[in-house]
Amino acid sequence: MAEPVRLRLVLPRVARAELIAGDAMDDLGRRISFPRDTLAEVKLAVVEACLNALEYSAGEVAVELTAHGDDAQPWIEVVVTDHGPGFDPSGVSRPVLEAKLHAPRKRGWGLELIRRLMDDVTITSRPGLTTVHMIRRTGGE
Repeated sequence: MAEPVRLRLVLPRVARAELIAGDAMDDLGRRISFPRDTLAEVKLAVVEACLNALEYSAGEVAVELTAHGDDAQPWIEVVVTDHGPGFDPSGVSRPVLEAKLHAPRKRGWGLELIRRLMDDVTITSRPGLTTVHMIRRTGGE
């Protein structure tokens, strides 16, 4: 078995820093021949997770990307960590399209997108530390 390809990034709280993580994910996924459409979904989930972390973090955001490409079914693992105030993931309500269309602020879709685009999502959070762990397989199981 080949070793997974790993990359660790530390994103500063500057405009468009989330795109650095998205581009890195795109590069890693291509290295293991991850299907292009599936990789686009993973990239979007990574960008959304990083946007949330950068918005609420008190400092830098750590992003760990791992591409497992030696199996019959390659898969990608992503961990985004921030040091913000924390939150209760079960307390985040699912967005309602009609309500969001008429709301002055159209935000609030990030967690829903992440959950729909990735196969497994685990969020652990407490004051000072939030971790979003995501996995996506090529089959989208």
